[in-house]
Amino acid sequence: MSKKKMLLAYIAGWQHWEGLPLERDAERLTHICYAFANIRDGEVVLLTQDDQHQARDESGLAKLVALRERHPHLKLLISIGGWTADGFSEAALTEGARERFSQSAVDFMQRYQLDGIDMDWEYPSNDMAGIVARPEDKQNFTLMLASLRRHLDTLSDTQGRKGDERYLLSIAAGAGQYYLDGVEMDKVTAQLDFVNLMTYDYYNGWATRAGHHSNLYNTPVDPDGDSCARSVALFLANGVPREKLVLGVAFYGRSLAGTTGLGEPGEKGSNGAHSYTEIAETLLPAGAVRHWDDAAKAPWLLHEGRFISYEDAESIAAKTAFIREHDLAGGFFWEYTEDRTDTLLTALWQGLQH
Repeated sequence: MSKKKMLLAYIAGWQHWEGLPLERDAERLTHICYAFANIRDGEVVLLTQDDQHQARDESGLAKLVALRERHPHLKLLISIGGWTADGFSEAALTEGARERFSQSAVDFMQRYQLDGIDMDWEYPSNDMAGIVARPEDKQNFTLMLASLRRHLDTLSDTQGRKGDERYLLSIAAGAGQYYLDGVEMDKVTAQLDFVNLMTYDYYNGWATRAGHHSNLYNTPVDPDGDSCARSVALFLANGVPREKLVLGVAFYGRSLAGTTGLGEPGEKGSNGAHSYTEIAETLLPAGAVRHWDDAAKAPWLLHEGRFISYEDAESIAAKTAFIREHDLAGGFFWEYTEDRTDTLLTALWQGLQH
């Protein structure tokens, strides 16, 4: 019998959590990744613009630590990186740089009383986010994670942490071949407790054709495109054990204007992002028409010439069934504050209980 499925939330430090039932959701969640810390001069620091943001981020971390005291099963990780976050290539470049980075990351984790580190380098060997990238990132990423693993294991041993109490190391991974081309995935996975597979943004801010951004399966409209099932198969084939693979779910939608529907061209540069809260409380009541693609197991909306790909309770039910069927580690989502209706988290939680 497989063990209880993971349910991990990313929480963005710059968002406001007021009014969200985090106390209740702490019983549903198994892990929280706090986003983000960044790399500055080779060391880990909070993602802050000024003293006010610094104070708010530190207050947010303190609230999560207090939450864990009331819900001791909950694991808290700091997520280092994010889209356009730079400094990784330099921090991984030499043994000395990797040692400096690893020590600072573990010091950061201890300072804020966290349970682990989530590495969100987007992406090793790849400069699509406008960051520094080097061919040697491929090997250096493995060495960087190995250095982090050693530091975390040494600290666990020193503190007598055993079993589930040992410090955790994970990554957020791009869900396509472009990511695998830039890393040594089998060697990377050996250093990790789990891999958060970012199975969303398949159609993103660069799209000029209306397509699903987090579809479970491929659809006849886009038979050669991306899908969660295709991404999972790809990562399993590249050495990631299914018990370490966590499937990503988007609590937001992606949109394109000037189109008549799924698979149709749209207006270049008209891309948008919409929280599930906006979709449920504004767009649908305003007359957006919901369509269901049964091949993809994914919904989409059309509203005043704007196509919107998103997740809802029905698509999440299909994903949780897929997680159980393939005995994956569980599911995670970006991002906690994007659904204030509680529809999506409830669907995820209920679907993973079976």
